Amino acid sequence: MKVGMVLLGALTIAMWFGISSVSKKKEVLTNQYTELEAEIMQKELAFNDILTLYDKVEGQIGDILERERLVQQHNADQLDKRNPQKIFKQISMIDDLIFRSKQDLRQLEDEAKSANLKLGLFEKRIAGLQAELSTRSETIASLKEELSKKDESLAKLIVEQDSLHSTIHAQLENLEQRSLEVKQLTAQNNELNKSYLAIGTYEDLKAKGVVMKEGGFLGLFGKAWKLQEEADEAAFMTVDRRNLQRLRIEASMLDLVSSHPEGSYQILPGESEAEKVLEITDPERFWKVSKYLVISKKI
Repeated sequence: MKVGMVLLGALTIAMWFGISSVSKKKEVLTNQYTELEAEIMQKELAFNDILTLYDKVEGQIGDILERERLVQQHNADQLDKRNPQKIFKQISMIDDLIFRSKQDLRQLEDEAKSANLKLGLFEKRIAGLQAELSTRSETIASLKEELSKKDESLAKLIVEQDSLHSTIHAQLENLEQRSLEVKQLTAQNNELNKSYLAIGTYEDLKAKGVVMKEGGFLGLFGKAWKLQEEADEAAFMTVDRRNLQRLRIEASMLDLVSSHPEGSYQILPGESEAEKVLEITDPERFWKVSKYLVISKKI
């Protein structure tokens, strides 16, 4: 009878662990599916933005071609007092379209790269737009030179406009360069301030591979928990340490598993017995040893 009870107890425990294991696997699969779904949606949105920008550039190049034909038609006609102004207006619009198209193409390239999409065919189409835009730029430059020889007033307008455009373009490029430098510095600063946070009971943290036990007398007694050095970053929440001064945690007790200097933080009582507050009093010292913050809690 006793043997039967023991076997029944063992079977019950085994079944409980089996159910618990299935439940954890189901939770992991659900989380993976949710992350995959979010990633697909993000890529779809990025692709739609890229496609919209591509269509915009393609339309602008079509507009350039149409205005280019008008300029060539005026050039073929006998120039009179009215034609130079008409031609100059079209040339001015073409110059503006070419400049905007170059800016949009640069943005298109950047977005295609940052979206991390495998768009081999699409990249060829972007290269085709760049080649077409380069051809249009060369064509309009030749037309300007040809028209300038035929009419002095038009030549003067073209020179003044080209000079103005060169100044504006140089200023814009300078601003873009400064903007790029600011973005790079911001990205570097964000990376430097990136930290990793994990909160849970010892059992939860161990299951995620965040902590492990070591030491102890004869490997049996007095073992201490410590941070798993090769822990998967996916088990942590990425945080910006500049925005992490106080953490309110539902727990009756808190303990820091990761290494942080004494005096750089304090654990305070919360608004109830079931809440504790971690306050980082000296952020520079607190994060000096480790960029990981692992908190074990007892509920």
